[in-house]
Amino acid sequence: MTLGPFRYIGKDYDFLAPLACGDVTADGMELRLERSADTMAGGAGQVRFLASPDVESGEYSFGLYLIGLSNGDRSFIGIPFFPARGFRHHCLYVHRDSGWRCAKDLEGKRVGLNAWKTTGNTWTRAALREAGADLSGVSWWVGPMDGSGRDAAHNKPQVDLPDAVRPVPAGLTLESMLLEGTLDAIMCPAPPPSFSGEHGQTVRLYRDHRRAEQEYYTRTGIYPAHHIVVVRRAAFERHPEVAARLYDALERSRQWWQARRRGLAETTPWMEDDIAEATRLFGGDWQVNGVQRNATLIATLCKEQYAQGLVTRELDPADVFAEFERSLHP
Repeated sequence: MTLGPFRYIGKDYDFLAPLACGDVTADGMELRLERSADTMAGGAGQVRFLASPDVESGEYSFGLYLIGLSNGDRSFIGIPFFPARGFRHHCLYVHRDSGWRCAKDLEGKRVGLNAWKTTGNTWTRAALREAGADLSGVSWWVGPMDGSGRDAAHNKPQVDLPDAVRPVPAGLTLESMLLEGTLDAIMCPAPPPSFSGEHGQTVRLYRDHRRAEQEYYTRTGIYPAHHIVVVRRAAFERHPEVAARLYDALERSRQWWQARRRGLAETTPWMEDDIAEATRLFGGDWQVNGVQRNATLIATLCKEQYAQGLVTRELDPADVFAEFERSLHP
């Protein structure tokens, strides 16, 4: 039986092109992709999905999904497909004159970020903790990054914040506070306007962030996942098999793209060298999906959410994708 039509909303990732163009088809379902041209890691696609209750599936924050599960929210069925990944050492910025260069330099400091509960900022704090920084004395400030509107999806009133987290005063931004010295560092998914390489007022905390991120992976085996794919419960309960069919379609599209990745290396003149370097570090596949191959990643994010006070009980990693796995063997 062919299921559908079945809609999916997510970012316009390269690995979706084979599915969108028909090189790969979704077996047993009529799948309609709605791809967002968002420049950030799936933010606009996620907002569109959440605002469209009639859309059956989409890209969703991994961290918010776990928080929901911990609180008993079973609105979504999580699928262990991780469309958005990224290391976070390069997302820490300090004033050029600070002299700070490592995680422990931020102990007891004032650090700004655009949202408290997002997966990316959870992984950034996790990276600081993994590097040995004691975050208990950090003063956190949450607010707009630079006034450009690029983080508008997070510019909503922050709720349920820990006592150590305060809102940025009205009219100020994290970048302006960093430049005037009322913040010591900011977590910023993309470089702030004041960062312009050699002559900018702000610099990355980790000057050689690529090396720091590679060493983090060597120590932990984790390439942080930020988003997962989810199916709304109503659609899943009508057709439990839809979760496995969607996962299969997305994964085959990714594998088709990956097999041809070296032939698509026109993004920069040195893309082939970058692919070769990544292959030496990760092996042939650094965007692996599925529960077993991401067991350490899943368990680590569950532990970090509890350690950082995002949840009141530590979620059992076995529960994260339990309904999806049960649907594979009805």
